Amino acid sequence: MKIRTTKYIIKDGIINAYRNKLMSLASIIIVTASLLVFGIFLLISVNIKYKIDDVMQKQLQIEVYCDSKLDETQVDSLEVQIQKNQYVSDVRKVTKEEALERCKKLLEENGKILEGYDQSFLPESFIIKIKDPEHIKSVVEDFKKLQGVDDVGFLEDNVVELSSISYWTRIISILILIILLSVSIFIISNTIKLTVFARRREINIMKYIGATDLFIRLPFIVEGIIIGFIGAVISFVITYYFYTTIEGQVSKGIVGENFNFIDINSIVLYVIGSYFIIGTMVGGIGSGISIRKYLHV
Repeated sequence: MKIRTTKYIIKDGIINAYRNKLMSLASIIIVTASLLVFGIFLLISVNIKYKIDDVMQKQLQIEVYCDSKLDETQVDSLEVQIQKNQYVSDVRKVTKEEALERCKKLLEENGKILEGYDQSFLPESFIIKIKDPEHIKSVVEDFKKLQGVDDVGFLEDNVVELSSISYWTRIISILILIILLSVSIFIISNTIKLTVFARRREINIMKYIGATDLFIRLPFIVEGIIIGFIGAVISFVITYYFYTTIEGQVSKGIVGENFNFIDINSIVLYVIGSYFIIGTMVGGIGSGISIRKYLHV
């Protein structure tokens, strides 16, 4: 395709979008509304996943108990081996003195039974946080094989339960997002059909004077992409404003101290990309499909 023809198609698409202000505005509003609904649930699903992962990272941990016969050099050597594991994010050493204090706290009123005992009978241990909770079982098995390790403890039931919740949340979120995306495509495409229907005579005239199907269709596709792009920009601005406002209120503790949202700036490219890809893709494809029936004259 010649550069001059390309320029004409792009220019014609922009002019048509401006010329048909009312229908273009209606299409932009529908695109914006559809993307807002899609975006709201997208952010909800992202935050649910973030919260579950945060709980798993903070609360699920492994405790490696050393053999009580190990000396300080051997304990330090074992700590180095633990830190080398690719899934370990943090290691904290629990001394015998700390272990004794923990036992007293756990026993509460019955802690008096430990009076007269020193910390020598307790092993040193390491409290370990894992980068990816999905690998926690394999990490536990690796640590059990290390020389000098007496036992490895972790809340297996919590791991299984939270992993199951995370898995089904992800599956349900994907299914709902697909449904919302399908509904959005259907609504946007039908709205664009109204724009094309209003200009069916123009299409027929171009067809009668010898214009090819591709030449007629491309300006409409460009127009649809422009409408989708504008709708994506507007919906993103609205989403960003309201999300940051709500996030600001939550950070002040209005909703609750333990409730927090993921920082929008950490996923801004993900959200922008989703809006722009869906908006322009649906706008362009919707226009291209909608004009098809009017090309047969």
